[in-house]
Amino acid sequence: MFNPDPQYISAFFPVSLLPVYLASASILLTTLFLLLHDPLRHIPGPALARWTPLWLGHQARVGNRYLAIDSSAQKFGPIIRIAPGHVSVAHADAVGVVYSHAQGSKPAYEKSTFYDSFIAGKPSVFSTRDRKDHSYKRRIVAQAFSYRALEQFSPFIKVHIAKFIDKMDSFCITEESLNIVTWIHYMTFDVLSDLAFGEPGGMLASGSSFVSVQKGNEIFKDEDAIALIDGREHLSAVLGISPWFPWLAKIIPDSFYSNSFEATERLSDLARQNVIKRMGSGTYRADILGKLIEAHLSNGEEEADMIPDLVAETVTLLTAGSDTTASSTSALIYLVATHRQVYRKLLGELMSAVDGEAVPSAAQVKDCIYLQAVVNEGLRVYSTVSTGLPRVVPEGGVEFLGVHIPAGTEISVPAFTIQHDKAIWGDPEVFRPERWLQSAEQAQYLSRYLLPFSKGPRACVTSAIRTFTSLDLHIHSLAYMEIQLILATVILRYKIELQSELESMEAFAHKATRLMVKLSLRG
Repeated sequence: MFNPDPQYISAFFPVSLLPVYLASASILLTTLFLLLHDPLRHIPGPALARWTPLWLGHQARVGNRYLAIDSSAQKFGPIIRIAPGHVSVAHADAVGVVYSHAQGSKPAYEKSTFYDSFIAGKPSVFSTRDRKDHSYKRRIVAQAFSYRALEQFSPFIKVHIAKFIDKMDSFCITEESLNIVTWIHYMTFDVLSDLAFGEPGGMLASGSSFVSVQKGNEIFKDEDAIALIDGREHLSAVLGISPWFPWLAKIIPDSFYSNSFEATERLSDLARQNVIKRMGSGTYRADILGKLIEAHLSNGEEEADMIPDLVAETVTLLTAGSDTTASSTSALIYLVATHRQVYRKLLGELMSAVDGEAVPSAAQVKDCIYLQAVVNEGLRVYSTVSTGLPRVVPEGGVEFLGVHIPAGTEISVPAFTIQHDKAIWGDPEVFRPERWLQSAEQAQYLSRYLLPFSKGPRACVTSAIRTFTSLDLHIHSLAYMEIQLILATVILRYKIELQSELESMEAFAHKATRLMVKLSLRG
């Protein structure tokens, strides 16, 4: 029987623990309130993701985000909650909605705060969330990636591919195994630094990823530029998950964060010193930086005023242009080498199209339909940017599969899951380039769901997906042109003996890290 004596009560509920009781009751009541009033409570997903962004943050930190989201979609269904205010929609209908243009009364899905973590001093065309600013920057940057500009870049790319095959030929002579991912990344960095700054980074020549970085009048030790890119990319992917993650990362006792913050600063220093050096030279060159400077000047800007914008764009170029291209190309080499029928068919097409040159030209491979199908299929299977780039649901909300997602919710479409959706691809785990060649209509249909570098009006300019017109799949981007030329050169020139499986990790992009091969010259 209950005894109301205060001494009896205090024996079981000590007054000293009253703050604990009150705090516990407050947490319980708050939890109940949130459960009852949570606008996303009807959407399933990992239990921890309902309460905190730490679940998604952890997956990004350990390089497992796209696989964790894909696994959750298989378990809970295509529409899942991956953070308190973030919903992932792995359904074909979502692609054209979330990443579409604004049309008439149909509002666009704006970029989320995720992109703020990629800002290097000033927003770039990739990281800006302001629509007017994005339109302005896109007009500037697009001039550097027009059809004519890409034609002008082709000779620069060929020069560095020629240097690459000189190195590969030396491995053929010594019969040494090599990590081809590393050497392809050296080449793509040299290409981008040449086009962006007017001189290559010198990685192929030195066989090293170290470059000299200067800040002000202080000379730093040589820095590992690829490690700087990796650090900035991975850090941004983690910090972008929540607006309070940048603050939290500065107090977490994890060297990943301190090292990555330092890498981000050093990469900006590298870009800044090269931009200033180039502008101080007073010479014009028909490369990316030259065209960006020309576009800014045509808008009446002073040179000093444009430096922060040029630094922001070149940091983005170094990150996206070298890393994703190297990873995509390495994955394609692996996929072709492990599918002998594809290898033989591709080799036959290239031998017919390329007349004896060590390095094919863009003009020679632009009509190689099977090569283009191989590249598309490889990008689909490997999924270079495997996660869904987040947007914000506009006023009125949106509905998929009968599930309402309210306005203001962060929403993304997971590229890896879409590109491995059986309902779209039939046999998604099979590397089958022929699926792109069945008909023009089929190619157009499949292209809607190919998302290796994002999609829509605010996708990456340097690697925008081609527009499929009949089966004439033109080169529309620097990344795509590089991938085609490197792959064509390697297949034509070398016999490839794999010494390992392809190893990879996820930072922001799905990064290839190791593929050991032994090369020999074709007879």
